[in-house]
Amino acid sequence: MVLAQRGQEVVRKQTAIGRPPRGDVDSRDHGGVIDRRGSDQADHRLRIYRESNRGKLTTAGMEAAQLNADSDSGFPQRRLRRPMALISASVIAMTTAGIVFLHPALPSFGGGAVPAVPQTSYRVTAVDFVDGATGWVVVILDSLDFAVLHTGDGGRSWDRRLSGPTKGRAQYLKFFDRNAGVFALAGTRPLLYRTRDGGRTWSALPALKTAGPVLSWSFVDPQHGWMLVDEGSPTLPAATTLYRTGDGGRSWRNLGHPVDAPDRAFRVDFSNLATGWLASSGAGPYALRTDDLGATWSRVTLPPPQGGWPQSGQFFVAVQSTSGRGAVASVVYLPQITTKKGTSGTIRAFPPLTVRVYDGGRPVLYTYTTLIDQVAGGPVAQQQAPNQTRLSTLDGGTTWTRIDPPSTSGAIGYFDALNWWWIGSGSWARSRDGGISWTIPRGIGVTEPMPGTLRVLDRNHAWFAGAAGTTPVLEGTDDGGLHWRRVVLPAT
Repeated sequence: MVLAQRGQEVVRKQTAIGRPPRGDVDSRDHGGVIDRRGSDQADHRLRIYRESNRGKLTTAGMEAAQLNADSDSGFPQRRLRRPMALISASVIAMTTAGIVFLHPALPSFGGGAVPAVPQTSYRVTAVDFVDGATGWVVVILDSLDFAVLHTGDGGRSWDRRLSGPTKGRAQYLKFFDRNAGVFALAGTRPLLYRTRDGGRTWSALPALKTAGPVLSWSFVDPQHGWMLVDEGSPTLPAATTLYRTGDGGRSWRNLGHPVDAPDRAFRVDFSNLATGWLASSGAGPYALRTDDLGATWSRVTLPPPQGGWPQSGQFFVAVQSTSGRGAVASVVYLPQITTKKGTSGTIRAFPPLTVRVYDGGRPVLYTYTTLIDQVAGGPVAQQQAPNQTRLSTLDGGTTWTRIDPPSTSGAIGYFDALNWWWIGSGSWARSRDGGISWTIPRGIGVTEPMPGTLRVLDRNHAWFAGAAGTTPVLEGTDDGGLHWRRVVLPAT
């Protein structure tokens, strides 16, 4: 049963999704799915089937083999619990005292608290539209199962295309046209879902057996993608390995470690085959860029804020591609203080930016949000990272310019390297120079967007996710932001 609420500008009635997901394996990809019949190779041998009574796509053995890997991988259980903790904004705690303790040496370059993420009956975690009418959203239910919902008529009707357990792990969703797309989880062993028919059928492709969980996925087209894997060990805890596929995930090539210890990589991002960027931590304010499909990485020097960069401490640098040669960067400085208990100001994870400090001799984790969260999304925190410098480039990182968006809250989107939109607190602003200058925010009467969900398709069409109270909604425009239409997502 396809849900439909037609002929209304605002879809108000919530209707349960009663249609079982179509989780059939594409006949062209049967060779990529291996039946699991009692084998002990739980990481690779999966059998997709449908629970018709519940309407949920499940994977035999996934619970034990893919999403509970800490029992058979030899990987420390605490490491696999980390992404689960990060995805839950409700467990994030911020204190002003923690910021003062962390950063006694520098004034805050920019700051301000970000409004709490709206609490809904289920949470929207990803939005992807390929035109004004065709799109997909990923939602997380109270059970921590995910569901991929699809619309082909601008949100007037929805059907469920894929669902399964996440145990709180982050999701990656990318569609390249109305038919071809990929879906994957981060924080677990590599498992990629691929579709050629808009999500009606999916192929489950166990990527390969790795020593640890996937930190990040990035695809630029249906064939070419990258996977960053945490393969740390007690002797080399910061080790990450980058893999590349050129055949849609059927095979992967090991590209080695993109950074050398003690630097650490957290996320990889490609917008095209030419240029890729990392989110990483290190001893200096430099970005990491590749121009050869990820085979080698070079440091890109970033311009200092007024007063210059500090000469010691740790830097977190995250770069997100916009379009073409464009990119946006967030640089966060963290002074480090060494005590008998350990070193305070150590970056442990991203996203959100997670920092370990020793407060009263006990280790405490603080989490922060950055400019990249406004653009790319992912697990978010409520407190802005202090000592943050925001930069933009239009030429692949040769030159950078300091930028100041209208607010540290809200969401930022773009339809090319020059043209950006910001939406927050019921207002809308536009930049035509890659975020350097902005129009005066104009009230448009929309809900507060979830950070990272604003998808600007062209000069006229855009979508973002938010919540009206506890009700998950999408907001869309087809006239360049002058008027917006609210779509209430269906109950599950």
